[in-house]
Amino acid sequence: MSRVYDYGSFTYAKKEAPRGEYNFGTEIKYIDIDIHNRPKEYQNIEDSKAFVEYSVILDIKKNGIDDVQFSINNIEFEFTVDDYPNPVKEFDIDLIPGRTIDIGQMHVEHKEYKIPTRPSKLEIDMNGSTDPKKFDVIVYFGSDTSY
Repeated sequence: MSRVYDYGSFTYAKKEAPRGEYNFGTEIKYIDIDIHNRPKEYQNIEDSKAFVEYSVILDIKKNGIDDVQFSINNIEFEFTVDDYPNPVKEFDIDLIPGRTIDIGQMHVEHKEYKIPTRPSKLEIDMNGSTDPKKFDVIVYFGSDTSY
């Protein structure tokens, strides 16, 4: 379940602002994380999770919401690797657009329906490297099912 980080601005914007930006955070578990092109150090990933901090910008018009836009603020990516016969290794990588990963390597895509406005899947292409600056990341929002 997503968390609202700036609830004061969230409630204020719902009442009066014609355009609002809302900040949320949610955790994505192993089943919804797809990791490709792993380097040999990360071949046997046992468990992974990610905490995604993101912004939702609503463009509100007189007759309703005109558009919903998403942006990623930060991803805390944690995973464990089975390095048998050595002990299990734990890794924690912060993916921050413009700092630890290039802005052009962090992509946002939405499924057919943008509501619910929470991340539904995380896709990481490691490009054979342990360096996050070489990763390509796609965060998917929304659902393929209408409600």
